[in-house]
Amino acid sequence: MRTFAEQVQQAASLSSVDEASRVARATLTTLAEAVSAGQVDELTRGLPPELQRELSQRSGQARSLDKTEFLDRVSGEIATTDLETAEHQTRAVLTTLRAWAPEGETDDTVAQLPRSIAELFR
Repeated sequence: MRTFAEQVQQAASLSSVDEASRVARATLTTLAEAVSAGQVDELTRGLPPELQRELSQRSGQARSLDKTEFLDRVSGEIATTDLETAEHQTRAVLTTLRAWAPEGETDDTVAQLPRSIAELFR
């Protein structure tokens, strides 16, 4: 079975697993800011332990972000300032997340997000 980062690498056409890991962390950390802490815990149960630990450290209330703010936050943590590239890579992470998350949890997560961000899961 391929790792989460390897699946992101393939889905986003990235050159290395390290780059895919950075994109995954940036995307998931930003997602963790946009939904409730309880939902983050539920969503990340299927992820590798290192991602679970990193995301479980998030606390507090969900922040209201729109798609542009979401992608700006992600792009600020990765090697691109091009929002189109950031969106492509973010979609790859969220699509991979859908496959790894416990059944129904991505739907619960999407329900907490504005429509513009929820569409990134498709």
